Amino acid sequence: MTCRVRGCENPVLGELEESALCLDHFLEDITERVRGFDRGLEDPSADESLRETALRFSMLTAAKIATIGIHHPPEEQLARGQLLNAMLLLADLRDRLDRTTAQ
Repeated sequence: MTCRVRGCENPVLGELEESALCLDHFLEDITERVRGFDRGLEDPSADESLRETALRFSMLTAAKIATIGIHHPPEEQLARGQLLNAMLLLADLRDRLDRTTAQ
């Protein structure tokens, strides 16, 4: 299976078949979605469903990244760094969720 992004011929890892994205586009998607959650959580009137969706996303995505890192770690250092960066983005999102819930 190849990536569903138009013009991309990169293979899709087994862990990413559900999204049909290659690793590069999966990582880009994470960044975009985290930014979207950040914008939504900045609004003091953000509803509970946004928080629940963001929490579910962060947990499921972190689990996918961990699985990829264990079963199919990228050979290139840059790709490994990008996986780690995605985990940090998710950890930051989780911290923001915890702070907004506490307030």
